[in-house]
Amino acid sequence: MLTSDEYNILKGYIDNTPELADIMEKLSFYSPSELSTDSHNIKNYIAFLKTSFQLLKKKHPELSCDSGMDRIETVLNELISHMDRTTLYRYSMKKYESTPININDILYEIPDYIDEKLDNNCEYSFDLENLPMININPEQLILLLTEAVTNACEASDCTGEISICSRIEERYILIRITNHTRNNTPKQYDYNQLAQPFYTTKSGHTGVGLSIIHQICLAYNGFAQLYGKASSTVLEIHLPINY
Repeated sequence: MLTSDEYNILKGYIDNTPELADIMEKLSFYSPSELSTDSHNIKNYIAFLKTSFQLLKKKHPELSCDSGMDRIETVLNELISHMDRTTLYRYSMKKYESTPININDILYEIPDYIDEKLDNNCEYSFDLENLPMININPEQLILLLTEAVTNACEASDCTGEISICSRIEERYILIRITNHTRNNTPKQYDYNQLAQPFYTTKSGHTGVGLSIIHQICLAYNGFAQLYGKASSTVLEIHLPINY
């Protein structure tokens, strides 16, 4: 996976070298729309299997006690969850219409979005500086911030304290999300490895959370950083201010 600096260098080469467009086009064997259609069809088949399975269990309640049937239901649920996450990853790579937004307004709402999808007992604290408006797609901003805070919640088994901070740093808006832990030894993180799509160190996870964050940051010429401090893990998101 490219770092933000490498991505900007490559983008500059392509933008300033029109003849590269034909070469890049030949490297694409499948269009995003074709891949999206295939993925959607696969998910429909899996959802049909799940519905059929639920109907079968309803007609034959004795199957509910069968461990093999439980395993099938678990696998179907996991497949649907993975397909949903893959769809979000593809969504994070697309360009959408931007509009002026105050990031702080969205940050205050993020815990509500997380509570809708996660059995979560984390406590949140906010330290938000007065920020200028920036141009960004609101749905992608919500996706970016929800993924970031969800990662922090899951890292603390959904029971820890999450601090959310916003600041202006030079020409960027900085969003700092801190997961407070009981481990006094700072962990070392390889952000570039963790941001690779479908790479995960957690059982039962798809490994697209940081990939989504990475892709959306790149789409708006921003970047993210992940590092460990004593008793905390910190994710920083930098989005450029539109002057």
